[in-house]
Amino acid sequence: MMEYLVTGMMSGTSLDGMDLAHCRFILDEGQWSYNILAAETVPYPDEWKNELAGASALNGRKLYALHVRYGSYAGEMAYDFFRRHSIRHTDLLASHGHTVFHCPDQRYTFQLGHGASMAAAAKCTVVNDFRSMDVALGGQGAPLVPLGDRMLFEDYHYCLNLGGFANISFDTEGGRKVAYDICPLNFVINHLVKNSRIPVSPDTFGAPEELGGSGFLNHDPDGVIARKGTTNHQLLNQLNSISYYHQSGPKSLGEEWVNLHIWPLLNEYKIPLADLLHTFYRHAATQIGNQPGTSPAKLLATGGGTYNRFFMECLRESLPPATELVIPDKETIDFKEALIFAFLGLRCIRKEINCLSGVTGASNDSIGGSVHYFQS
Repeated sequence: MMEYLVTGMMSGTSLDGMDLAHCRFILDEGQWSYNILAAETVPYPDEWKNELAGASALNGRKLYALHVRYGSYAGEMAYDFFRRHSIRHTDLLASHGHTVFHCPDQRYTFQLGHGASMAAAAKCTVVNDFRSMDVALGGQGAPLVPLGDRMLFEDYHYCLNLGGFANISFDTEGGRKVAYDICPLNFVINHLVKNSRIPVSPDTFGAPEELGGSGFLNHDPDGVIARKGTTNHQLLNQLNSISYYHQSGPKSLGEEWVNLHIWPLLNEYKIPLADLLHTFYRHAATQIGNQPGTSPAKLLATGGGTYNRFFMECLRESLPPATELVIPDKETIDFKEALIFAFLGLRCIRKEINCLSGVTGASNDSIGGSVHYFQS
């Protein structure tokens, strides 16, 4: 039996903050098991939200300077996390980084967070840059979590993540692992709400944490805005007709795709925010419900979207009747991706495959990640 202590870090496109999960992995007779020993989401201050949101517009020199600063910042964040939770040792820190560019068709992807700077600040070995090898091999560089789904969550037929983008992972009847991004989700919803600059109070939405730092709503809590709207069927039909949804995998989505295909379409409609959100919720739920699969099936849903009560109602209406939708404990909902990136970092250190070509479309399986060893 072998035991490892690994910390995973995940920064999503929604800019909510950094998810950190300190995990124990045990390998016993070829089977992996895990425990999350400590976990926390550290919110980004407004200054960092603004810097990350504007990173894609920077010139090369400024972007690289931000890459180094963000690496140091993430490392300091991890070091403080270790101190707060009395973590005296971690075998490694595995960081997804913050995606700035993701253009696999042009053979490049870039996740912000300089690995050496992170290792120096966190005072531990760091594995980062998980996507580049797969992209260099002609793959999409995403999704990366399916291997973790197969080895750590094998009790479920499907693993669905409802984050900035919705993605799914499952095995075919022939045993082949399939995974891909389905559609944008919180990335679009949060952007629409933030740009509308809706002043709110705790009396209106029930909890102070629903307020943005500027006193404006930064997302749609529980879907309360969307629930008040109605479906614009013309817009819904146009959204559902986007060619990406009719392509087979491997395929992945990013901010660039949203800029090309979603914003121009939404901007054509001068309708109330509630109707716009309601329609987009129905669209996302429809796309998730349209995914191929056998029934009955057991589907595990994680990610921030699971907290959106109205969206989950829309999703249940769109799923096949015999689907069992499982919402796990809060720790798994919030930190499944950080847990899996910890596992992928461990696989990298062990020189074991952590990226599946059958999922990404690369020419072959690979070991993704750049290792920065810290010598204490």
